[in-house]
Amino acid sequence: MSQHVVASGTSQLEAFFARIEGLLTGVAVGALTVAIIIIGFKIMFAIRSGDNVRMAIQNMGVVAFAALLIGGASGIAALLNAIGRQIGG
Repeated sequence: MSQHVVASGTSQLEAFFARIEGLLTGVAVGALTVAIIIIGFKIMFAIRSGDNVRMAIQNMGVVAFAALLIGGASGIAALLNAIGRQIGG
């Protein structure tokens, strides 16, 4: 049997925020990685099928914008987390 040590409320809250911050960082990195992969596939298929490469590059802006939104939301959440720690601690 494993024994669980019950920490004080403050340290539990700090651990909770640290886990959320780590999760959001992982989500941002994952979203950016997926966006880069999708952009690469869009360009590769446009070149392969003989479509206009300029049009493929313009269309990949939507994917890049979505990645920026997800990354920005993660950054804002991390900033609010840091502000909350300063106010509470």
